[in-house]
Amino acid sequence: MKSTFKNIGLLIVLGLTIVSCSTGTTTPVPVSACSSTNTIFNQLYANVVALPGHQNTVTFDTEIHEYTFTFSQNKTICSIGYQSQPAIAAVPYKMEIIDNNTNTVIYTGNHVFSSANTSYVSITPTPIIANQSYTIRRTMLLANAGNNFANIIGRVVNQPGALVSFPQSFGIMTITGANFYQNGGPLVNRGIPYIDFAYY
Repeated sequence: MKSTFKNIGLLIVLGLTIVSCSTGTTTPVPVSACSSTNTIFNQLYANVVALPGHQNTVTFDTEIHEYTFTFSQNKTICSIGYQSQPAIAAVPYKMEIIDNNTNTVIYTGNHVFSSANTSYVSITPTPIIANQSYTIRRTMLLANAGNNFANIIGRVVNQPGALVSFPQSFGIMTITGANFYQNGGPLVNRGIPYIDFAYY
């Protein structure tokens, strides 16, 4: 009788073990996992704004605004956040993510953003690898902005009359530099453009 119960117990444990084993398939990450609420970039940006002599402003009339960053963990970027200038609110910005190790564009897309506040667009999920260097870039061509330099400025944190020091880190994110160029500039490390993104 005892051996029968023992055998039944072993079968139950074996059955639970088999059920709990993975079949090798993965469950898609739900859209709700791509949260743009108080992102790690937003927190890093706020910390830099709070540094002595730094300010949150809208400036730098160059077509390209970009910053270079690393993450200390593997993640997947799933949305990008930006704020348009009012006069070109219906004009798409070109947004890109570049793998600096291979000099390869791993995401590119043209997106329209709200001019009232930072708005977010979903993108093709784009994996990034821990401790590798990436650049996130925003391009607005002057010709697409009514040939008006005032329309290609963007939100940045800067330190008037001085460079922003790098690296700047928060949590798993480190920004290693920034650049503003094309049809103006280059303005190297003069600020950090507010190009937000969410990840899972």
